[in-house]
Amino acid sequence: MSLKAILFSVGCALAWFVLLPLLVIGGALALFSYAVFAEVASFLTGKPIESVDSASAREIARRMCGYAVERRSARRPTP
Repeated sequence: MSLKAILFSVGCALAWFVLLPLLVIGGALALFSYAVFAEVASFLTGKPIESVDSASAREIARRMCGYAVERRSARRPTP
């Protein structure tokens, strides 16, 4: 086995068993800490967290996922 193949194998093992779990855990910790700090900030300032209304959330999901669902008002026939 050549030195190049050994180093490539060690690099792949390092990426899978060290870097990937580190990035997944780091991303989860970042999201969790953001949520905690947002809650603490809203508690300390007394301002409620402004959330996205459900209609715009559905529109964002439709655009991101590529759903071609017609809106209810568009399906009604016009007199």
